[in-house]
Amino acid sequence: MTNLARSYFAGVTRPIAIVSLGVFINRLGGFFALFLTIIMADRGYSPREITIALVTCALAGMAGAGLSGWLAGRLGLRGALLLVSSLTACCAYAAAIVRGLPATVVVSALLVAGVQAYGPLAQTIVGIEAAPERKVRMFAVYRLGLNLGATAGPLIGSFLMEWSMSALLIGNGIAATSATLLLLALPPTTAHGPRPDRTHGREQKTRKQQTESGRSAPRRRISRRYTASCLLFGLVSLVYAQQTGAFALGIHDSGQDPHVYGWLLAMNAIVVVVSEVPTTRYSGRWPRRTAIAAGAACVCGGYALNALGLSLAVLVTGVLVWTAGEMLLEPVAAAYASESAPPGEGPKYQSLLSLCQSAGMSVGPAVGVYLYGYGPTLPWMLCAGALLVTAPGLYHLIPRGVTAPPVAIPPAGTPSGPPIVLTCPIEEET
Repeated sequence: MTNLARSYFAGVTRPIAIVSLGVFINRLGGFFALFLTIIMADRGYSPREITIALVTCALAGMAGAGLSGWLAGRLGLRGALLLVSSLTACCAYAAAIVRGLPATVVVSALLVAGVQAYGPLAQTIVGIEAAPERKVRMFAVYRLGLNLGATAGPLIGSFLMEWSMSALLIGNGIAATSATLLLLALPPTTAHGPRPDRTHGREQKTRKQQTESGRSAPRRRISRRYTASCLLFGLVSLVYAQQTGAFALGIHDSGQDPHVYGWLLAMNAIVVVVSEVPTTRYSGRWPRRTAIAAGAACVCGGYALNALGLSLAVLVTGVLVWTAGEMLLEPVAAAYASESAPPGEGPKYQSLLSLCQSAGMSVGPAVGVYLYGYGPTLPWMLCAGALLVTAPGLYHLIPRGVTAPPVAIPPAGTPSGPPIVLTCPIEEET
């Protein structure tokens, strides 16, 4: 058991542990958005008013993810994390008190924005702190905390809702408060990597000289290549979001047992929690473009399989395929964003990636259900078309030279022996 824990968490630094535990606590209490419809219905709001609130919260979540990079540039990573976590806690407590549609919508939107802003900021810290050869593994560890919290959160929310809606909201606030207090242990400044970078040191000196001379340091624009890749990541997220849209509707209309949908989502969650970190032992060594393209192909292809008919065999196979894609894609995509960012620009790059993925997750269910209304196979045709665009597109956009650094692994059975270095060839960028 000790060796298993070491293999899972070797390389976890104090800041990585703090933000990973923080996202677990945050998601553990982040069940507010899932129960917003029930909360507002319990307060007597009409379907039209509930729809307004849901749309506003979806837009606020995308805004929170998109503005997190700007916020980090003004307050620093630690200050920005403390602000968004405190905002989440305050709004959760306020939601238990406020009444009236405008106040409820504003408080709910700010709460969702705070939850969504946490991710890019925390992932920036993971990217900064992780050793180059363990970067993908550390992002998988962070996602382990996120997935465990997101899985257990709705169960806790359902339990609290049996007491009262106020208990549910206060529970959300207590979780956010705990995450905020945990962030106080985060060092005020975070190193820009495990080893000093002379180039970064020269750049910092130049910026300081420009500031002292009254000139502001030039801001770098995000490259078009990276922006285009983020848009394709958003399209993959749109496909992945079909699990709460056309996928759920299709299972309902196919005559399957009502519990099948829940079992399939539970299977996805269990496989990800158990297998994602070990999978990075292999995917972390691949060239980034290979792992990301394979992940996109699995996500889109897994849903496209439903065009064959929603039999139990097809459903199980499809879920396993897009689950494998999720495990391949998500940790490597976060590592790619971290590695693509110039020194000091990590929050901006993670923010853009999170914005595009949040947008895909927000509009995906509606797009799928809309197409389903015109034909039950149209959503799966969309997924097949997305496969033809995203997998080759990402493979082309991600530079060939972006790959995992050499990894030192001790020989099997001889933990204290000299390391064997496995290298990934660095190809010239096209």
